[in-house]
Amino acid sequence: MKRLVTVLIVCMLFAGAHAHHLRMDSLVNVFGTSAKKPATAKQAVFATAADSAKASKIFPYLQPISSYEEVNNDIMSFHFSKADAAVQKLMATAKRKRQSTADLDPLVSLCQKGENGLRGVDKVIIVDSVVVDKKDFLKAYPISDELGTLTLSDRGDVVQYQTQMSGMMLRPVKASDTNRLHIVRYYQEGEKLTEGEAFEGLGIEGDVNYPFLMPDGQTFYFAARSKDGYGNYDLYATRYDSDSKKFYQAENMGFPYNSFANDYMLVVDEAANLGWFASDRYQPAGKVCVYTFIPNESRRTIDYESTDLDELCVAASLRSIAAMPLTDEQKKAKADAAKRIARMSVTHSAMQYKEFEFILNDAKTCYTLSDFKSAKAQKQCQEWLQKSKDLAKLSEQLQHLRETSPSSTQQILKLEKRIPELQEEVHALEKSIRAIELSKP
Repeated sequence: MKRLVTVLIVCMLFAGAHAHHLRMDSLVNVFGTSAKKPATAKQAVFATAADSAKASKIFPYLQPISSYEEVNNDIMSFHFSKADAAVQKLMATAKRKRQSTADLDPLVSLCQKGENGLRGVDKVIIVDSVVVDKKDFLKAYPISDELGTLTLSDRGDVVQYQTQMSGMMLRPVKASDTNRLHIVRYYQEGEKLTEGEAFEGLGIEGDVNYPFLMPDGQTFYFAARSKDGYGNYDLYATRYDSDSKKFYQAENMGFPYNSFANDYMLVVDEAANLGWFASDRYQPAGKVCVYTFIPNESRRTIDYESTDLDELCVAASLRSIAAMPLTDEQKKAKADAAKRIARMSVTHSAMQYKEFEFILNDAKTCYTLSDFKSAKAQKQCQEWLQKSKDLAKLSEQLQHLRETSPSSTQQILKLEKRIPELQEEVHALEKSIRAIELSKP
């Protein structure tokens, strides 16, 4: 099957359309690699067959199927009825020539899914957007400590979330019998991390990643790649049912939160009345756009029947934030939100100087080496930082081996022996640093 990549015409279509005049050299696959120039016009959009085969070894690779230039342009601009009409012509031609329509059948479903999505576009106010390196995208989330902590894996493809509630941590891990990711909750008990159970009741058949649980302990946002979505990562929302002790069937958040690219890591700060999510739509390789929006208390859909189609498509696709029409009330809400963002950005910028956190006592915590008065304490802190990183890396290696290579007994035993030793070394350094720094001259 022909699955080579073409995106140059799509890029020309949208170049300069984004509110921040973003340069879009290519659409990006789930690994952040640029698409390649095709040999012909009838090629697939997101990845070559070789790329797809390589990806499937890590996790299932899902992407929109669009092998035709005209159809692809219409789909990416959210003109689904026009794309469907083009597909119907292509199918009629193929049938007349007694050719297979196997590569066209999925497009009919895709256009129908997109058209249905346009009938439920959320009337959300996008306040701002910023393009950042994918490896650093979490730095664009100025969330407070009360909301918890987001940590990106070394590979940059998994986010674990630690809440302030009972030290609970949500971590995507591979299932034991499949390459798919699912979310497991852990509990922090002192310095020990205890594995709990996988989240149940989400109702998603696919990779589940980028978790965020609201402080109420009920509302849960995450991203998933599923055949039922729009392709690549989509954002989903659900709530916890305290009676059944499970989450309700998760619902796709639809447009404009989702697109045919990767959309993920939605976070809501109720106190600030702001939310954020990331997307690599219209972005070159290695870049993502983090959108800031004003969350609605309940979904408020744009009236499909009375809204101009082009206006609706702009609102659904976010291809031009500046072109999104706003009422006077919405303009005021956006201006107020911008002021809140400015205040949060100042605080967040100050937080960026926290290179680490070392608690000396109840009255003092060190965040940089310069916070230590003793040169000896500074030196030992450097050693403590390195050993802490080594400990985290070895712990991750051990978990990976247990999940993927349980037969590697000798290597597992070696790590099981070394990790407790390293833990003792880290604890000894902590005691020594405190004794040195807090000792009276």
